[in-house]
Amino acid sequence: MAWFKRSSRISFLATILAVALTLGLAVNLSAQMPSPLSSTSMSSRLPNQWEFSAPTGPGKSIPDNRMGGGTRGPGDEESCLQSNASLTALVPASGIGETASPYPTVFWYMPQSSASEVEFVLRDTKEEEIFSAKYTLAKSAQRSATGVPGIMSLSLPAFANLSPLEIGQEYRWTVALVCNAIDRSSDITAEGGIRRVELNSTLAQSVQQATVLERVALFANAKPKLWYETLGTLVELQRDYPNDADLKQAWNKLLNSIGLDTTFKKPISS
Repeated sequence: MAWFKRSSRISFLATILAVALTLGLAVNLSAQMPSPLSSTSMSSRLPNQWEFSAPTGPGKSIPDNRMGGGTRGPGDEESCLQSNASLTALVPASGIGETASPYPTVFWYMPQSSASEVEFVLRDTKEEEIFSAKYTLAKSAQRSATGVPGIMSLSLPAFANLSPLEIGQEYRWTVALVCNAIDRSSDITAEGGIRRVELNSTLAQSVQQATVLERVALFANAKPKLWYETLGTLVELQRDYPNDADLKQAWNKLLNSIGLDTTFKKPISS
């Protein structure tokens, strides 16, 4: 992670962006690795559309800023974005994704920018901040841009005095590109929601006995569907099989299912 001065729990997942998406550059695939699937296509086991996850209980609202900075173009003096791409939280269209994990991993798309820092904040339903992390972004020596575009992740840490997410509770997370550390009103932000649900014993046993490949289908077809586990497991498979055509198709279908089929570019490999 050359463009971070400290890596901590945050990681640049450039390997999964070998996926050829609509706005991406043409991908010249090398010799294909054998597919990890023996018979059934991975993409056929994913839903065509992720169901809408409405907030539950009084006073709860849906995150409505999944994409940040989409209206600001290159050269806009009020924006630190270096392209037309948007900072994007990888969450369903409803803004809320379910998880069974007490410390889930969240993902977002980081566009190329001249931002000085990236900040992550997690809040509960009372809008009280329960965890935050800020990281300095290293600038390229050739240009005033932060690295290359890519998908980033942050795993909520169990070691930072952060209590496990409560079952049945909803949380809101925000990621911000800090364009001006003095004037934070120019931040570009995107947000997503997390609802922790209980993993029933039957599914828990199936997951324990399943291969990594089989877990994607189990998570994606659970009741309710486990968004953060589905996304994270597919990312793991992409890392292990970066040139697998079926996994590329599955990744495209997953993004299509949440309405993010034209958002991302293929980055320069790190």
